Amino acid sequence: MNRRLAVSRVRACLAAVQPGIRLDELDDDTPLLAERVISSLDVLNLILHLEEASGRKVSREQLVPGSFRDVRTIARVFLMSGDSE
Repeated sequence: MNRRLAVSRVRACLAAVQPGIRLDELDDDTPLLAERVISSLDVLNLILHLEEASGRKVSREQLVPGSFRDVRTIARVFLMSGDSE
């Protein structure tokens, strides 16, 4: 999956997890947890949406500190892993 599509899918997943989110005000490098855009509990729901968007299960190796830092990181770790950019 290319970077643009991956970022778009992550944004759609975030909107599903946090319906009130203002995606137009969210930069791709905004620290999601640090800025309280999403909560640690939202991450669990986000994982389910990412699995659906990618068509594959999230592996334990992907669940490391920093994996949910920002939109770009989430796209790279969960939707682009193993794919060429």
